Amino acid sequence: MHQIAKRDFWYDEAFTGVAIKESFSSMLRMITTDVHPPLYYFLVKIFAHPFSYSVFGIRLFSAIFGIISIWIVYKITKELFEHKASIWASLITAISPFAIEYSQEARMYALVGFLLLTATYFFICGLKTNNPLYYLLWGIFLGLSALTHYIGIVFAPLFLIVFVYWKATEDNLLNQNLSSRNISLLLKKILPNKGIYIGYITSLVLFSIWISKFLVHLKAGNLSWIKPVELSSIILNIQIFLFGNPKGEFSAGMPFPNEIYGMATNTLLVLLVIFLCIIIFSLAKYRKREMGLTAIFSFGFLLIVYSLSRLGMHYMVSRYLLPASFFIFILIGVWLSRLRPLYLFSFLALYIILLFSIIPTGNSTGYNALLKNIDKYKNNNIYILNSFDYVIAKYYFGADKIILYNIDWPQYDSSHWSAMGNSLKRTENYDDLIKDKSALILYNESGRPEDRSDKSFNPIKYREVDRYANVVLYRP
Repeated sequence: MHQIAKRDFWYDEAFTGVAIKESFSSMLRMITTDVHPPLYYFLVKIFAHPFSYSVFGIRLFSAIFGIISIWIVYKITKELFEHKASIWASLITAISPFAIEYSQEARMYALVGFLLLTATYFFICGLKTNNPLYYLLWGIFLGLSALTHYIGIVFAPLFLIVFVYWKATEDNLLNQNLSSRNISLLLKKILPNKGIYIGYITSLVLFSIWISKFLVHLKAGNLSWIKPVELSSIILNIQIFLFGNPKGEFSAGMPFPNEIYGMATNTLLVLLVIFLCIIIFSLAKYRKREMGLTAIFSFGFLLIVYSLSRLGMHYMVSRYLLPASFFIFILIGVWLSRLRPLYLFSFLALYIILLFSIIPTGNSTGYNALLKNIDKYKNNNIYILNSFDYVIAKYYFGADKIILYNIDWPQYDSSHWSAMGNSLKRTENYDDLIKDKSALILYNESGRPEDRSDKSFNPIKYREVDRYANVVLYRP
């Protein structure tokens, strides 16, 4: 909750804000032309209405599910291991910069993480009790996760893999002689039971309301911005799980890990590999069934996404992989619970020191500041210099107040973008801006220069009127 409303919305969050300010029917049209399913938008629209769709109100929705996820991590770990391990696993979850970041972002990642964690908890209860009610609840939360983000579909096969693994290791069947009787018994055990069918059919029925739109999105693709993967991408994403990535506009596209003062990224990557090897080696013989299950939901999920990416279906983006991070935290929690107190607190002290050594990035805060003074410019037309900033400005100030002039590519018409809508006012003629006596140019100084789409703007040629942190208003 710390400073949850201080940082400005970046483009993806602004899309959320613009969408939920629309009517339900208009919002649904926007979502359909985007690449995400609808559940998050419908829920956050209802939740944030009493907050007037403010930055605080929209992000609070994510924060609530991020906080509850700490408790679900505790419940899963306790169900599989013991109380002490669940304490440490939930602690690592609570202080992870990665989990905190996406609990403070107006996007669907905290919700889908919560839904998949809860689905996993009920699935584990079903495995241990064979109670059909647990399998039904598993199916409901799995279906809701797919209606929140398509990564829920990618995660779904893991439950069948875990079921087969769990049943195959029951009664030490894999360690017995491979006689025809034992093979027959093994095959009978690993066949899906009634609970598996109940869960998957339930999730499919829930998702069926959106399946036609999903097939359109699947055919359209629109994930070309995701970089091809290498095997090291798995370790790089685990590094992001533990140390986070820069927030907001700095996480646009393919996010990179946060940097640590005095330590090269590759050095931290090597140390992380050593750390993971220590954990795997020390836990190799401890509660094999439970450890195997946790490994499938963590490393197994990462390997599935890696394999799909190698086949051209690119999903290897850290925020999409948030569910896997929780199971990495569980593995670390179990490892911590088995350490002697001296080693335990030494590790925690080192981890916390590294967290405090993360180099901060200067996120945009000017839009929030300008919004408080927007009445000062009620007689002005505010010109926005690129389509991304236009969507952000549209959320903050409304479409009536702003005009788009794509300075780097004036002829480019971005009216087909989902967040633009029929309310877009734009000009391709620079003279229109110059002749407008009420014109002000809004320029956002934050962001990396190489990512800008208004590189040709030269502030020296204009007169600065007002400044709100990184957001500057110029007069032509």
